[in-house]
Amino acid sequence: MTVRHFQMDNALLAAEKLRQGTIDRRQFLAALAAAGAVVVSGAKLGYAASDEIVICNWGGAAVEKMTQAFVVPFTKATGIKAVVVGEGPDTGKIRAMVEAKNVTWDCCDTGIADSKSLGNKGYLEPIDYSVVDAKKVPPGDNAAKFGIANYFFSNVLAYDATKVSRPPTSWADFYNLKDFPGKRTMCKWVGAQLEPALFADGVTADKMYPLDVDRAFKKIKSILPDLVFWESGAQSQQYFRDSEVVMGNIWNTRANLLKTETKGRIDWIWNQGILQPSAWIVPKGNPAGANVFKFIASSQDPGQQVELLKLLGNGPANPAADALLDDALRKISPTYSKNMEQQLALNTDWYGEHEADTQNKFLDLIAS
Repeated sequence: MTVRHFQMDNALLAAEKLRQGTIDRRQFLAALAAAGAVVVSGAKLGYAASDEIVICNWGGAAVEKMTQAFVVPFTKATGIKAVVVGEGPDTGKIRAMVEAKNVTWDCCDTGIADSKSLGNKGYLEPIDYSVVDAKKVPPGDNAAKFGIANYFFSNVLAYDATKVSRPPTSWADFYNLKDFPGKRTMCKWVGAQLEPALFADGVTADKMYPLDVDRAFKKIKSILPDLVFWESGAQSQQYFRDSEVVMGNIWNTRANLLKTETKGRIDWIWNQGILQPSAWIVPKGNPAGANVFKFIASSQDPGQQVELLKLLGNGPANPAADALLDDALRKISPTYSKNMEQQLALNTDWYGEHEADTQNKFLDLIAS
């Protein structure tokens, strides 16, 4: 799922922000001392116990950032110890833990689609909505039985303002080689790559799902010689830095970093962005038991989610965060109401059922 690749990219993104000076070393490390956590090379091995909550994400600098945004205020308010570990909550690892009755994580940062595939097979605890507030996420499929949205990100249309005759306004411009000549970049992972092709081919948002894969493939094939494909957020950024591309379908976090770095030469639009949720899930038999839902409820605080936006660019899941944003943060948040209304919410049900098969076909297409 695209969300997994995005979460791994968060680790690299925060480190890059530190190098650029947009966050400082104090922000990078203070949370660890406050939480009593020890991190080596961006990860601490997690062994959950009944008196401590272990939260697993995808590692690197994202460990520190999630600690700062969510763990420190939770422990301060409740006295309950918690730690973020960066071991990567792969679905295979979660299945193996539960089957062996040796669960070492209490809460994992994954996606709604993973929550459904794992939860429906008995590997997850249902979210306790008597503790967690289902109303503190946007309407739609963001408060599922086995997972609840914790932040959002988007695939957006980025462009080099010095290499286009005018700023693009939609994905139709991405596919318009006549008026916008030059190379483009897309991700080699299929999530959020087909929807832009279908937008460009005239499909409207209300008719997007189920995806017409063949139609999308045909549209992508029409510009295939002018496409280069990225595998990581850093690579998508480098294509723009090296002036190899004039436009790209990239993550909003990387687009924002590029805009800052290039003083606006690289910019992006929210129109027809593909908005996607990450999600908290709880492995079945987690050692901390019901306390984990207190942590999830705590992380729904809009102020904490705005802090994560400042540190990583991840959009707050709680709509109440809108009122806490200044003009600068409104411009970069994928879930700020005026940005959100321009975007398409990715259908996690469709991807949960079709992604694996479609991904293989997509790799065949781009290799042809």
